Amino acid sequence: ALASGCATGFKATHDHDAAHDFAGYQTFGWVSENPMKVGPSVQSPNPLLEPRIMTAVEVQLGDKGYRLVSDAAQADFALSFTVGSREKIRVDSYPTMSMGYSTGYPNHWRWGASYHCCATDTQVREYTTGILAIDVFDVKERRPVWHGAASKTISEKDRKNMDETVRAAVAAILAGFPPQ
Repeated sequence: ALASGCATGFKATHDHDAAHDFAGYQTFGWVSENPMKVGPSVQSPNPLLEPRIMTAVEVQLGDKGYRLVSDAAQADFALSFTVGSREKIRVDSYPTMSMGYSTGYPNHWRWGASYHCCATDTQVREYTTGILAIDVFDVKERRPVWHGAASKTISEKDRKNMDETVRAAVAAILAGFPPQ
């Protein structure tokens, strides 16, 4: 279930160099000791996020048969990732109908319900969209060859279960790696 972006609530997208051959990949490493980049919209990133994401990526790639090497220069591919968030506001506005009694023509009473469109109901909702992107670089060619990203409206439950949320995001992204 975690392999599907829809099942986890994460919307995942993938892009890759269609001319690149991923078949020979067996080992991976991190582009640096601290591979996390922070998007401009994240004001103060959680310092515990980087090791969580690294662990989730290592587990997912290990499950796919790839082996982590400590020296990225000796790996077939290297990875980095970017975290970001956006605070958004959604405003929904729609007319409301009210029911009341009205009179008919002047000097004639008519009892009955009539509907009047006399108000607008507006709802304002603030929410946060979390974004995680993972980039794969071919070590020999020293260039990017694959990109995956996932986004989701982050709920309070997601914040409380951060390990689970990170694993679900990584799984949704890496479901598209290697490209078929």
